Amino acid sequence: MQKMPPAAERLVRLMLLLPSDPREPLWRSVADDCGDLPTVMSIGGWVRDTVKMWPDGAPRTLAEMVLIAFGNPSETTLRLLSQAVVPPNSRAHSGTGVGAAWAARARETAIDVLAETDALEEVLERARTDWG
Repeated sequence: MQKMPPAAERLVRLMLLLPSDPREPLWRSVADDCGDLPTVMSIGGWVRDTVKMWPDGAPRTLAEMVLIAFGNPSETTLRLLSQAVVPPNSRAHSGTGVGAAWAARARETAIDVLAETDALEEVLERARTDWG
C-alpha cells in the first residue's frame, strides 16, 4: 500500500472530526450550501479511499470535494461544524467560531493536497518549462 502524504493525512483527520452518517443535519446543511448533493453524499467514500490510497487520485478527489462542499459555508453549517468538533459541554459548542476555523483549515489543507499531488520531479520540470 502506498503511504499517505502528510497533507492527505491531515485532511482525513479533519474529516474524521465530522459525523460519518450522511443523513446527519450537518451534511444536509452542507449540501444546501454548495448545491451539490452527489458530492456531499460521496465524501465518506473518498475519505475511505484516501486512507487506502486507492485509486491513485483519491486524495486529489477528496480535496476537490472538500473545496466544493465547504467553499462557502452558511451560519447554520458553521454552527453544526462547531457542534461536531467540540464536546457538547464546551461553550464553543453553540457558536460558529470553531466551525469557521475547521472550514478554513479544511480548505487550506485541501489546497495543500492539490499542491502536493505531483511528484517533485514533475513539479521541478513544470517550473522549468512553464515558468522558466
